[in-house]
Amino acid sequence: MTKLNGKKVFCIITGASQGIGRTIAIEFSKLFHSNSEIKLTARSKNGLQSTSNSIRSINKDIATECIEYDLSNPNFETFKDLVKPKKNVAFDIYVLVHNAGSEGDSKLTKDMSNLQEWQSYMTLNFFSMSLLTSAFLEVNPSGHRLIINITSLAAVQPFKSLGYYCVGKAAREMYLRTLAEENKDLDILNYSPGPVATDMVDRLITKVKDGGVKESFVSMRDNQALVKSENTVAKLIAILEQNKYTSGGRVDYFDN
Repeated sequence: MTKLNGKKVFCIITGASQGIGRTIAIEFSKLFHSNSEIKLTARSKNGLQSTSNSIRSINKDIATECIEYDLSNPNFETFKDLVKPKKNVAFDIYVLVHNAGSEGDSKLTKDMSNLQEWQSYMTLNFFSMSLLTSAFLEVNPSGHRLIINITSLAAVQPFKSLGYYCVGKAAREMYLRTLAEENKDLDILNYSPGPVATDMVDRLITKVKDGGVKESFVSMRDNQALVKSENTVAKLIAILEQNKYTSGGRVDYFDN
């Protein structure tokens, strides 16, 4: 049974102004029924509008809304408005895509001693995500509810000098694993998209402290081994449509 294709979907995507988030929004819109609704959120108003324009060019009858919001300042009441459908209709499926996030400062773990830096990183990358999930479930308490978390190999494998990133990704996965264990009616996927050719890779190459980690990213870039966003989103869609996962579990782009 198809999960998204041809379905009337209410969908929220964070970090939808560029990169993987933008590609997810565009590729998902090709699947959705015309009466669907997509809410796009990120810090870049122009980027969001560009994504919305692309969706509308694919299917002008899909309702889109661009919400300029900085997730480093989460507010539960504001989130409840963000995750509420504008259309007063019943949807076949309610989807929340957690894509927004940052890699954080590059330091050796023993030097991650600044409390404010910790709080800022976890607020943006974990606390906002958990509050948004709670708001989504409170506002949409029934029906088929799908939560997709864009995760990373760093959630399960340590990378030197990327401690903030590793801890944040691991926290998100465990949060959703626990949520799935407590709520068997939820449909939850942690999807690791592989090393995707995005601005984040360029930033990591510039600032990562560990030489070995830097060299691995440089090698992937120079050897054109980075994954294209269109390819990893196609894999995500195939996993969803074929239901190739256990709720709360993780699937990697390189998994068979």
